[in-house]
Amino acid sequence: MIDADKLKEMHDANVLSEEEYLEQKKRLAVKAIQQVDRNNAKNGIIYIVLAFFLGLIGVHNFYAGYWGRALSQLCLTIIAPWFLFVPLIGVNLWVLMEILFVNHGAGGISFQGSRKIIWSLRIATILILVIGFSGANLVFNDVIFEEAFVY
Repeated sequence: MIDADKLKEMHDANVLSEEEYLEQKKRLAVKAIQQVDRNNAKNGIIYIVLAFFLGLIGVHNFYAGYWGRALSQLCLTIIAPWFLFVPLIGVNLWVLMEILFVNHGAGGISFQGSRKIIWSLRIATILILVIGFSGANLVFNDVIFEEAFVY
């Protein structure tokens, strides 16, 4: 791999033409930017765990750099009591979609972390929701069934 100083020396010694020098210089710049991006990447596992436990107040989006989304979720959660908590339904669905489909931070940099663990957390989230809704449905049906036979 050629560094910038070596590239300059080769250009000054006329080993590289002007076009080759500019092309190699562009490649070095792209590699440097990619390295900075990898160093600033957020962890997808942390993002999902934050979304699962603190998603209603947007902590996961603050972590990933999505300040607008995070503030929107926080504001909707704060005003929810004045609107009979209906905004919480929307925020919950919004957070669920982010858990399932967001794969990069605000700068477009892909999340770091084991893809297997990230997918496992996504599947676990779906299973927890299905089990939770099933349990709630059983309780709801049991209450209706009991009320039907109470005189």
